[in-house]
Amino acid sequence: MRLSPLILAQDGEHHRNLRSLVSKSFTRPRIEKFRPNVEALVSRHMETLESSGGPADLVNDLAWPVSLHAIAELLGAPEDEVEQFWVWGDMLLSTGPDRDAQNAAAMVEIAKYAGQLMQAGHNRPSSDIISTAVTNAQNLGIDPEEVALFLASLIIAGWETTAAAITATVYKLLTVHGEEGTHLYRRLCEQPELIPSAVEELLRVVPNSWFDSGQPRRAARDVMLAGAHVKKGDVVLVAHDVASRDPEVFDAADEIKLDRAPNPHLAFGFGAHFCLGAHLARLEINVVLEFLTGRFPDLRLAVPSDQVRWNTGTPIRRIEELPVAWGPSPGSLPHS
Repeated sequence: MRLSPLILAQDGEHHRNLRSLVSKSFTRPRIEKFRPNVEALVSRHMETLESSGGPADLVNDLAWPVSLHAIAELLGAPEDEVEQFWVWGDMLLSTGPDRDAQNAAAMVEIAKYAGQLMQAGHNRPSSDIISTAVTNAQNLGIDPEEVALFLASLIIAGWETTAAAITATVYKLLTVHGEEGTHLYRRLCEQPELIPSAVEELLRVVPNSWFDSGQPRRAARDVMLAGAHVKKGDVVLVAHDVASRDPEVFDAADEIKLDRAPNPHLAFGFGAHFCLGAHLARLEINVVLEFLTGRFPDLRLAVPSDQVRWNTGTPIRRIEELPVAWGPSPGSLPHS
């Protein structure tokens, strides 16, 4: 099984054809129709959180399962098989000098699984994304093996980055205070109408990668860029996280303004490689914050912020565990 080229490394007409296999399924109107499904997922896990009485881990008890099951449902993958995505994701995204074989094995296994889903979709056509991709690939004459690799990348990219963004967003809201002295989470509880703009602002300031940049690119021609001569063939790393804090574009760029508008951040990239799942990620983060602030207005970290553990063994900037509590804090209880 060849492991490349994946869609991230494609350009031109072939790249457009690959994206076209599923692009209509990820438009804003189509994803908005998926809102009730996401709300049902979030509500189910919120009820489990509340019944536990806390403390709880927002990573494993909310963000991960919600994002995982959302992308599986959208793609048309059987619900009882999605836990395997978690294993594959850790295998594929793990970094280090001895991880090449593990990365490759994960991609082979995911692509094989995607191929099985494609075959099932071919035998039982439906409206899910995998079935749509199979039909479109046949019409465009795209090799099934390449389609399987493309769908495999969607399986991984469609949940891990979003789950990481959900927990990092909540962490930021619970640890950053506004001008009034209360943390930003409290402000969203009091002004829920700010949630959509707050999501965009947090996407702007909270990195989703440890590396501040996206995929390396090779210049197709000579170009002057910010006073530097980039020659044809040069490799360029685009620091989109830094660009989203450009003081020439954003007023008080290093400050978090929950009502910032407009907000032309680059969290999802730009142009031909703009993230296919951007609208799904936005929907999931919005719904989680709507339900979380509505049900747990007194949410707080259950450990000091400097004790929150981050996973640095993957390029995705994600929290390992996010212990939270709610209700009266121990120090506020009356003495018996």
